[in-house]
Amino acid sequence: MKILRLNKQNEPDIDELFRMLSDLEGFLDEDVNINDELWNQNFQTVLDFQDPDGSFNLLNFIDMPSDARVDFYYMPTYVCTAVLMKTYLTDSSRFNTKEKSALSKGLKMSCCRNLSGHGYGGFKGQIEALNIFMKGGVREFIDLFPDFCPKFSEMIRRIISSFRDMESQGKFFGSWGESYETEIKAINEYFSNRNVFVYGTLMKGEGNARYLQNSAFLCTAVITGYQMYDVGWYPAIVSGDNLITGELYRVPIKDMPAIDMLEGEGTLYIKKCERVTDSKGNTTFAFVYIYNEDVSNLKKIDSWKEYVWYVSYGSNMLRERFMCYIKGGSYEGSRYRDPCDDTSLPIAVKTVEIPYDMYFGNESGSWENGGVSFIDTTKKGKALGVAYLITKKQFKHVREQENGGHFPGNGKWYTDIIDLGEMDGFEVKTITNKIFRRYNKPCDAYWDTLIKGIKENWPDMSDEDITDYLINCIR
Repeated sequence: MKILRLNKQNEPDIDELFRMLSDLEGFLDEDVNINDELWNQNFQTVLDFQDPDGSFNLLNFIDMPSDARVDFYYMPTYVCTAVLMKTYLTDSSRFNTKEKSALSKGLKMSCCRNLSGHGYGGFKGQIEALNIFMKGGVREFIDLFPDFCPKFSEMIRRIISSFRDMESQGKFFGSWGESYETEIKAINEYFSNRNVFVYGTLMKGEGNARYLQNSAFLCTAVITGYQMYDVGWYPAIVSGDNLITGELYRVPIKDMPAIDMLEGEGTLYIKKCERVTDSKGNTTFAFVYIYNEDVSNLKKIDSWKEYVWYVSYGSNMLRERFMCYIKGGSYEGSRYRDPCDDTSLPIAVKTVEIPYDMYFGNESGSWENGGVSFIDTTKKGKALGVAYLITKKQFKHVREQENGGHFPGNGKWYTDIIDLGEMDGFEVKTITNKIFRRYNKPCDAYWDTLIKGIKENWPDMSDEDITDYLINCIR
């Protein structure tokens, strides 16, 4: 994230104007992080840049040609207002009176020209403006806070209604006959669905999964800052310090009332918008149902489904290689791995430090009879590890695959589970053989795979440091 530098110009410098607009759009793309000093600095810069009329004009005057007015008066207003909207969605409790006023004025100013561009590019400009607000979570915002700025909410609904009419009539063309079919359909798809993060009986295989039969499963995912409790037949989450695992769905808007009713939305649970993270670190807004009753007499649990952090310190640090253990397959000619019954991606991936040294031992047929990675648990040390948050059934499957496809195999391989504590409320485990294996130098292919895995997960680590680390593992 770069430092946001904005200045209102008296004499237009086109390059500088577009530079500021680009930087604002870049800040909108950043995840809201109220604990980050630079993010807060940039957020304050946006607030301080607002004019009394609610706009975020890049120029010190408003008497300008129509195209310049759209580019440097309205577009920055849309972007800055979307930043405020996104932040409000993420944590409305942090907004003071001044910040709420800034958002309100920005929303009102955004209504001035129905989001249209200038001249014959009016429709294209409207599409661009909608996409800006979509990045700010406009869909969720007008669902949760329709009365924050009724004029803005009504404008968005009116525009989307017209887009749906265009699609139903097959009219996708702009003033010059150019087609916007792809853009219109994408916007209609966005507003016709809602992202919902589920963590209990709505998940696959659970009792209420039928409520999502018309929905698209997007990925396994996590949210942070909550604690889960066991209510009995279903789980509950409230504000806390843990990571919550679940599934992300794209739900048709017509199915949302039934889910709201199931959850007792407004009484038993409160529907809230949260940033949800997938296993690759991508984030998106989604609705989450938060428990609205007392939990003091309920039992804390880690998750509704059982998960564990599996820590790899060898070739499985490389995600492509590890996924062969989950989905089945072989990596660059190594032995074929059977797929797990549950081929879901890891919920989350993190780098960790293992408090034991890594060394190379045994003769692996998968790696040209060279040595492979083990950890020495007889004394303290340090090894790089990549932690995958997977189900306990997946962990059992990985362990079996590391022992020739069944456990305990011939006892030469990874027979022992090593407890590495807890992280985000889940057990952290790895596997090795506590009986020291005879040292054997790894083959070049294994060595290269380790390097790829380290570079993938520690991108700032230099080639020299990686080589030094691996050489130190040679006995």
